[in-house]
Amino acid sequence: MKQKAFLGKLIAIDMYNCGTEEIATPTVAEELLRKGCEEFAMRCQQIVCYQEEGAKEYSLFAICQQGHVTLHVYPEMGFMTADLFSCCANADPAALARYLRQAFDADKSKITLLDRGDFGSKNDMKPTHRSKIKLIRRTKNVTSSMGSKLKKMMMKPRSI
Repeated sequence: MKQKAFLGKLIAIDMYNCGTEEIATPTVAEELLRKGCEEFAMRCQQIVCYQEEGAKEYSLFAICQQGHVTLHVYPEMGFMTADLFSCCANADPAALARYLRQAFDADKSKITLLDRGDFGSKNDMKPTHRSKIKLIRRTKNVTSSMGSKLKKMMMKPRSI
């Protein structure tokens, strides 16, 4: 049997502490998504926004040629998820993922990459996981943990 020549890339991202201006309204997020899809050759055909009446959370679905991008946004928590899939040879979903992290000003992100369509050439579908933390967030984490240790040390009673 001849090996099939299909290979797609799926990227799932959780983004934490996103910029409030970027995710507060669906129109701003939609414009950023549209710009990213254009820049990284996803060939977006249509973007659909779904938001329940009275809810602040919303979802954006970019229907692309040979792929899709979905964003699920929770403005009150500063959190959003993104799923990107493309099997188009010219598209660059990894670069789009980097763009989305930067465009939505995420402090921290968890990324899972998965190659699709191996048709049995690999024993198992094993995803690759990565985490990204902005330098300012990393510094804040270190200083807060060191600050509590320093405070405990300073508050200890001195022996006479």
